Amino acid sequence: MKALVFRNDRARQAATKLAGFVSPKAFVGPYAPVQLEDVTEPVPPAPDWVVCDTILSGLCGSDTKQIFLDGARDNPLTAIISFPHVLGHEAVGRRRDTGQRVVLNPWLSCVPRGIDPPCPACAEGRFPQCRNFTHGLLPPSLHIGNCAGAAGTHADAFMAHEGQLFAIPDGIDDDTAVLADPASVSLHAILRAPPDLRRPALVYGCGTLGLAAIALLRVLYPDVEVWAASRPGASAELATKLGAARVLTSSPDQLVEQVAAAIPTERLRPWSGKVWLQDGPGVVYDMVGTPETIETAMRCVETDGHVVVSGVEPPGRFEWTPLYFKELHIIGSNAFGIENVGGVRKHAFEHYFDFVRGGLDLTPLITHRFPLARWQDAVLAVANRATTGSIKVLLEPRIPVRIPS
Repeated sequence: MKALVFRNDRARQAATKLAGFVSPKAFVGPYAPVQLEDVTEPVPPAPDWVVCDTILSGLCGSDTKQIFLDGARDNPLTAIISFPHVLGHEAVGRRRDTGQRVVLNPWLSCVPRGIDPPCPACAEGRFPQCRNFTHGLLPPSLHIGNCAGAAGTHADAFMAHEGQLFAIPDGIDDDTAVLADPASVSLHAILRAPPDLRRPALVYGCGTLGLAAIALLRVLYPDVEVWAASRPGASAELATKLGAARVLTSSPDQLVEQVAAAIPTERLRPWSGKVWLQDGPGVVYDMVGTPETIETAMRCVETDGHVVVSGVEPPGRFEWTPLYFKELHIIGSNAFGIENVGGVRKHAFEHYFDFVRGGLDLTPLITHRFPLARWQDAVLAVANRATTGSIKVLLEPRIPVRIPS
């Protein structure tokens, strides 16, 4: 079968990185560390694992960051990743044993690894906090898509533990279902620091996660005024349609000025000229996670407010004095698990399906789809989002490439 494989080949990575300064096409070229390959069919490591044919697979930011080699070799997560691996973890598939349509929870925590009893985090449904990512049936890995022993979903087929597969309810189509993973990431971020009903909530970044967060905030907290920080274009327009009361610029200095005008509040101007505020949104959901966005969030968030960092980019210096002076709460948010919504505890996917039945529609986030054989075009659509307008890009492994006659 065909699969998109990433190999930890340092020579290829170095050559690709250098060529990438000339053109982003180098990252999907013939010498890149990621290639579409012929691989063997997945072989389940235990009887309670299931093989699924892939119907849809979503390109996640973590996929494209890896393809574009957008990281540092001192990243601590290299301790819990194994190579080579097939990329991809957002997927709708069809079980080969029952024919049932399913959506994948990719986390390779205790139960998929055959560890019983599970660690305390897994027992409580906090799967991304599992203590056994390097133990059990599988090699070191966080989730399907970065595991040498459990191929990812950018392939004709994938395998998963039965407990990782959630049946898609009748009436919910594949496009809606494939967004369960990113929607759940945004849900978890919101629940890590729910908004203050007296203050606006700012979503910084209007990619898939940011736009999903805007829509979910409107569902969960309809009385909260939601602001969005976005680049101009299709994402900004969609933010308004999904419920943002204000769409502000994502440019740091201008964003702080716009927040100050909207509150309104006094602008404090230090020697650097970078204005900061003591009054602002009660919470900022940073769905980008660069040093620049974290710094900007701290400059404009309310004193004693919360900054939830769900996006992640390579580290760098930023001015963090407001962290101590404003007594801020900086909270990391990693993926999802069993979530408490309105006193009901169940998996984030199950909450998402409830929201969908209640009218939530995130499918406008899907802007592009490609056959797996055209994975390079899919990746470049993400790289060139300023011109392509891409938000969520899907791969369809079993759709043949159509050759014009």
